[in-house]
Amino acid sequence: MTSGGRRLDRAAIAAALAAGEVVLLMTDTVPGLHARIDRPAALAAVNALKGRREDQPLLVLAASVEAAFALAAPLAPRVVAYLRACWPGPFTVILPAAAGLPAAVAPAGAVAVRVPDWPALRELLAETGPLVSTSANRGHELAAVDLADAADRFPELAVWAEVAPAAAGAASAIVNLTGQRPRLWRPGPRPMPDWPDDA
Repeated sequence: MTSGGRRLDRAAIAAALAAGEVVLLMTDTVPGLHARIDRPAALAAVNALKGRREDQPLLVLAASVEAAFALAAPLAPRVVAYLRACWPGPFTVILPAAAGLPAAVAPAGAVAVRVPDWPALRELLAETGPLVSTSANRGHELAAVDLADAADRFPELAVWAEVAPAAAGAASAIVNLTGQRPRLWRPGPRPMPDWPDDA
């Protein structure tokens, strides 16, 4: 039995995620479909619900900057300092992936990571571990604007009942940091922090 269509508190949402369910969560940017990265069937279900190809990587939400670093290969001090300036915040950063991550999040040796700027969500992530996150829409639809809209589109999924702060109303920026300097792939609701000057 699944918990679809129900508004659940944090403990029940964490239990649903542990059981391999996909759930609807609000974030500090837009509402999305979420699942634990260590539940392969749930990751496949996210792609099926979304209508995504399985070789399209899913971004990962982490509970803290340190938890995000654990998803990446060893990083240079300058990169670490830059990421600390980005997070928590609406910045998804593509980094060289740590070994052993599932192909759904690191199909080509890189992982897209974000630390959300909402303490309640970070507390949930600290309990569940990293979660994949993708906007709540199918195919080429516009992203859902709030949880009510997302629940209308995905009535089979459980919804986290936590009261969320005002969202940014736009998806996060995407920055590729697998090279020597960051490359902006998609602008977000806030300007990216400045890259440290060369010493």
